[in-house]
This record gives sequence, structure tokens and C-alpha cells, in this order.
Amino acid sequence: MRGKSAKSTSRVLRDRSVVLTGALLAATFATVSPAAATPESSGSHGTGPRYVALGDSRAAGPFINPLSHRDMCMRSDRNYASILADTIDAASFTDVTCIAAQSKHIVDTEQRLPGVTMPPQIQALSPDTELVTLSIGGVDSNHVVVTRENCASPLPRGDRQCRDDDKTARDADEGIAEAAVEIERAIAAVRTAAPSARIFVIGHGGAVGPRGCWPSIPYSDADAQFLPDYFDRFNQIYRDLAPRYGYEFIDIGRAAIEGGHDPCAPAADKWFEGLIPTSWAQPGHFNERGMQAVADMIVARLGD
Repeated sequence: MRGKSAKSTSRVLRDRSVVLTGALLAATFATVSPAAATPESSGSHGTGPRYVALGDSRAAGPFINPLSHRDMCMRSDRNYASILADTIDAASFTDVTCIAAQSKHIVDTEQRLPGVTMPPQIQALSPDTELVTLSIGGVDSNHVVVTRENCASPLPRGDRQCRDDDKTARDADEGIAEAAVEIERAIAAVRTAAPSARIFVIGHGGAVGPRGCWPSIPYSDADAQFLPDYFDRFNQIYRDLAPRYGYEFIDIGRAAIEGGHDPCAPAADKWFEGLIPTSWAQPGHFNERGMQAVADMIVARLGD
């Protein structure tokens, strides 16, 4: 029965996500024809640094102001990179973030999405790049397996007890170990391509807080409390690599949870959306308040 329940949970969550995403994509890109992706660029000439944003959907900001999406990479003009570029008056700004990007898509592999081909994101960097933000690793990990397939409950007040499950522990350990190799490869390549840049790497977590709120965050409170610990373990990858590659780590997950900004918080307070979003943002991702929070944390570091 336990295995059947896990499969049912995964299927319900996946089907809900597919329906929502498919409908929004159809509406947003109904008139888009296949083409090579072009990076977002402000074309501005401010007094701040030359800035390049790299990363995956957590950086791109899918469905936040969907009318600003130019292609299937779904970059928003209200993602943290755009907010940051405006705030620091960037001398130049290039945003090559893209949904579903893996570490290999940063380094040396084209990313192919319906109607668009994205060259390796690292090509946007140059020796004179002065500021880089990077959000990567989620698609390289076992996040979906751990959080959805192993822990999510299809019923209110359900308790999957994934916190004590051997399979969940194994999936978490294996996913962290495998992702660490790919993440280091990406970070090393970024540092080589932008040797003088100040680099900020944005961590994971925050999309689940210390409690569940079914159906949007479909976990028992006990399992929900396990998941921030899992993401904190994942974030140790970034903490460990920081001294070696000389970048700064933004622990947005810890800030969100300690500040009461998880998806179970009131709509005006939360930085992430649950499976039932209350704003224009992809479920399980930053909303615009979360994007603002990331930008604010980086601005504070830049001012140190």
C-alpha cells in the first residue's frame, strides 16, 4: 500500500503541474515560432558593474509578469537579476537564465526547449565581467524525488513519514553527492571565464517551511520539518566550495524560513508559491517578493 500511495502522489502532483504549466505556456507562446534564444539585455550604460545572470528557473522567474517572457526560457523582467540590475545601475546587464537548466547547460551543452535553442550560458561571460549571479543544481539533484515522490501526501492530514524512510535517506544522499560534482564543474567554469568578477551563488530551500498546509504544501508537519534540513544539507555543497572559488553564498532558504516567508505564510508575506499559487509565479518557486528578497540580500553584500 505504501508504494502504491507514493506512485499515486507523484502522479497527482505531476498531472496538476503539467496541466497548469501547459495551459499557461499555450497562452503565452501561442505566436512564437522556433528560433535561437537571445539573452535579455538592458542595453543601459549606468555607473554600476557589468553584470551577467546565469541559472535555472529559480533565477528566470517563470510566470512572474508572463507578458515579459520572450521565449521558452521564460525569463521575467521582475526576476532578481532584473531587479538587481536596476538597483545597482548596472553598466551592462545580460540575463541568460533559463527554465530547467542543468549545470551542464552553464558549461558546455546547448539547452533545447520547444522552439528555442540556448547556447551554453557561460558564453555570456568575459574577462571584463564584474558581477555574476548563479542559481543552479536543482535539476541536477533528487529534489523532486525526495520532496514529491517520497514525502508529499495525497490526502489531508496524511503523514508519509519520509523523515524516517530509508529510501528517502538514500535518495537524498545520492542526489547530493551526484549534484555536488556537477555544481563544482559549473562554478569552476564560471570562475575561469570571469576571473575578476564578484560572484554570488543563490542557495536552495525556502519552498517548504516548518509546517504543511495541504494541498498547497502537502506534507505532515513532521515531514515538512525534515525538508528544510534536507535543503540545508544540499546547501552545504555551496558553503564548502565558496573558499575554493572565491564566491559568496546567498542562503535565501534559511532567510525565508527564519523570517516566516515560506509558502504557508499569508500571501502578503510569503516569498515562494506552493502547488496552489496565490500570485503569478510557477508553483514551488520564488514569487516577486522572493525575487526582491534575493536582490536585497545581494545589494546588502555589495554595500559591505
